[in-house]
Amino acid sequence: MSNTDVAVGKKSKGAGCLRWLGRAVLGFVVLLVVLVVSGAIYQAIASTRDVKTYKPVDQMVAVNGIQMRLDCRGSGSPTVVLEAGAQSWSTHWALVQDDVAKFTRVCSYDRPGYGWSDPVDEQLFPQQMAKMLHTLLENGGEKPPYLMVGHSFGGVFVRAFAADYPDEVVGMVLVDSSHENQLQQAPLEIEEISKLQVEAGLTNLRINQIAERLGLIRAFKLLDPAVTSLHLAENDEKALLAEMYRTGYWAAMAREAELTTAYFRQPGKLNSLGDMPLIALSAEQNVQVIYDDLAIYAPYTDPPSQLSMEVVQQFADSMSELQDELAALSTRGKRIVVEDSGHFIQWDRPEVVIDAIREVYEQAAR
Repeated sequence: MSNTDVAVGKKSKGAGCLRWLGRAVLGFVVLLVVLVVSGAIYQAIASTRDVKTYKPVDQMVAVNGIQMRLDCRGSGSPTVVLEAGAQSWSTHWALVQDDVAKFTRVCSYDRPGYGWSDPVDEQLFPQQMAKMLHTLLENGGEKPPYLMVGHSFGGVFVRAFAADYPDEVVGMVLVDSSHENQLQQAPLEIEEISKLQVEAGLTNLRINQIAERLGLIRAFKLLDPAVTSLHLAENDEKALLAEMYRTGYWAAMAREAELTTAYFRQPGKLNSLGDMPLIALSAEQNVQVIYDDLAIYAPYTDPPSQLSMEVVQQFADSMSELQDELAALSTRGKRIVVEDSGHFIQWDRPEVVIDAIREVYEQAAR
């Protein structure tokens, strides 16, 4: 066999390998496209089905060109307005609202992008959200006076509402509320870990946005375990899952995470609440629990030296002082430390939240 024949044979084999590789790559691309399109179609169909099954059309109110959900029950005055924390919505008051409705009117609602409210593109800072909530209540036929209840960052929202509409707010309950200066007053070590937490969280949220659009989160039921752990009634559980699996949920989560991050980077001023009836509920600060939670974000140190018990104790003391400051915003304010509860007191100890609302309601109604 001549050298020419050998060369031709090698070229032929090489060309054959390239053709095979090209077909394999093309097949993979086609399969990927089919999976992406199929996942997107599945997500769209399932979301449309959930809207028809669970969306409470009678609770939708037009606000600034979008539809927002407003869920009001009971009768009486003042009307209690429940404001969920960041990345939360009306369903997070499921264990509280019906009991409050037994003694007065009570409303919960979904901020844009959450629950069944339409999304918006811009970030809504507390002052903007206060105006939107005021319009929602007005357009929904609700009338002041209001007793505002805010959980976590929702505590910032309701205090912004009270600052803008002081004549309409007659009482307030803060449920483990955020404080404008909580990041500035945290120990430096905690602040650094908080940055890691935020970066990891935002990355995860962006990945989830992609997975959501492809139907992967819904298909693999990734949110089911968290909802099942709440021990809700079957219908409430299905409705909550429908809200969390619908397209746009993770985009709203990411948008509000970016908002809170930007908000806490700048020192804030707390407005006095005068002599308004006020109760500040705060979760019991267990140093070991805080240590364990924060250690998750320090994976490269063992033990996490920047998370010494002394630093964590400083952090717990600082958080306690900030809760005292919130209670002191009113001359009639008081703080209650809720034992056996985490940050979501309305889930862990709903009866404490209901009792606090009732106490402030009775003072405000006199």
